[in-house]
Amino acid sequence: MFKIAFIQIRQSKYSITGEIRAIILEGLEQKIQPLNAARAAASAPARGWLRAVREAMGLTQRQVAARAAVKRQSYAQFETAEERGSISIASLRRAAGAMDCELVYYVVPRGPVARTYAELAGIHDPMSRHLKATDQSMALKDPAARDDAH
Repeated sequence: MFKIAFIQIRQSKYSITGEIRAIILEGLEQKIQPLNAARAAASAPARGWLRAVREAMGLTQRQVAARAAVKRQSYAQFETAEERGSISIASLRRAAGAMDCELVYYVVPRGPVARTYAELAGIHDPMSRHLKATDQSMALKDPAARDDAH
């Protein structure tokens, strides 16, 4: 009896977390198609976005630095850091704002691993795998549960 009560308490604890996770996951799933389309269209320029946008606008590093309220050398370091992949989000946001641009970033599942956030969650969440195995086991033990599940 104690084991059953303990399992039910643990399951109810996880179901609340599971419900919240399901809501978050549903929101992410609604965004996956446009994000994947944007990813395909938005590969980074060879020397970085900051330099590409600045040069396309015909601005010098000194001009952008003045707008960002930093020294030209500091702005040059932003471009170099972006090219190396070591720039901070705050610095990217600051430099983008100085060029009347907005920083947009997101994280999407790697194609070979998963196509959606739900697939990714299923792969990496041990509790998800455990709950699926438990559901399958319960369905095999109770034919009525199996009928309800389908």
